[in-house]
Amino acid sequence: VLEYYGVEGTSLDLTPVFAYSDCSLLSHSTEEVPEESYAEQLKSTHGAPVTTYVPFRNGLFLSAAASVALSKGCSVIYYGAHHDDAAGNAYPDCSEEFVNAMNRSVEEGTGGALRIEAPFVRWNKAQIVREGLRLHVPYELTWSCYEGGERPCGKCGTCLDRLRAFEANGVSDPAMK
Repeated sequence: VLEYYGVEGTSLDLTPVFAYSDCSLLSHSTEEVPEESYAEQLKSTHGAPVTTYVPFRNGLFLSAAASVALSKGCSVIYYGAHHDDAAGNAYPDCSEEFVNAMNRSVEEGTGGALRIEAPFVRWNKAQIVREGLRLHVPYELTWSCYEGGERPCGKCGTCLDRLRAFEANGVSDPAMK
């Protein structure tokens, strides 16, 4: 995707930070990645985040992005959080409240030189897919899967949400072909 759009990317190894977590997405975890929707998963969490929630991961990403962005003279960080991930506290670091709090922190911590925008925080995934289709986003280059294989599993919560979002728009998910 970076190559397609001709943009620079960077990576950040957070392995030591997450060494203490048993989140099912982490390679050292003893937990299995659930093969059901977030709504189903939330029924058993009693309001707590789902097992695929990596503790404060997005907060760390946004903090690191703020440092890089400020160093590169940028004024805005765009964050792709959307309503479906925050729904029911599945991922509290995707909520509008979280985005607003992080934005306040980034603005304060950069002397007003940098801000966070999350244009999709009130949108569901079907709305995002619709807009992406309109803009001809290369969805064939992307997928949302928690299993980390060569192809999406089609069974985990994020695969199910993505499949339903494409179905709601009357098209097949190109990652599942």
